[in-house]
Amino acid sequence: MADDSDIGGTIAGVREVGDALTAMERRVDAATIKALKASQRVTRTAIRGRMRGRPRWGHRGASARTGPNITVDRQAGHITRSGGPGKLSGALLVSIRSSKAPRRKAAGLSAVVMSGGASGPQNLYKKIVEARFPYFATGAKAAEAKLPKIWADLWAKAVHDPDSS
Repeated sequence: MADDSDIGGTIAGVREVGDALTAMERRVDAATIKALKASQRVTRTAIRGRMRGRPRWGHRGASARTGPNITVDRQAGHITRSGGPGKLSGALLVSIRSSKAPRRKAAGLSAVVMSGGASGPQNLYKKIVEARFPYFATGAKAAEAKLPKIWADLWAKAVHDPDSS
């Protein structure tokens, strides 16, 4: 019978591996926050871009309130107010905003892009405008195509060890 002998060994570098994983985790968390903010910025820009169309009509005749006659190079004569939303501006355009800081949820982080606030005049008509001329849903859908690349690029940089380059 063979003797039962203990085989021993020493593993070096356990602490360094743990430190490297901790540093990588911090970089990934920072990259996640950057990616959330970049996603918000791209989405907010795409939504606002859907609200900045060309004006649909001109006002005819000078007045003290509107200034000189304005022509938007549309058909001459009477122009009916139909078609796309044209240019949406004012309170509704300014109300397209995002949360300032991502919030920690149970499983991760959360950030939002919203239209309107808790109160304000834009809340009275944003649903009506969205129903007739969808700007929010179409802008969010257009931004969705760009988001995977943002996340992949930022996470790839976070996982890559900056000391090995």
